[in-house]
Amino acid sequence: MSKLTDEEKQRRVDHFRRVIKYRSWFGWVFTVVGGTLFGVGLQNSQNPLIMINGVLFFGYGLFMVRQTKRARKSLDRGEC
Repeated sequence: MSKLTDEEKQRRVDHFRRVIKYRSWFGWVFTVVGGTLFGVGLQNSQNPLIMINGVLFFGYGLFMVRQTKRARKSLDRGEC
């Protein structure tokens, strides 16, 4: 791999920060959607498939948010 200039490195870091920001937003959206689906599954005659989807969406949303927090910490420490 060729050597990157400081400007290219900064552009890549800025792009990565933007990706992290949007991933965090979508993580929160998935979390809210998952909670809503789980609630709908409970109200609709204990529908297990909707409840399972709700739990999976909720869990994946939280995973995305946790992942973005870790990435932000590593960026702020200058490890990337």
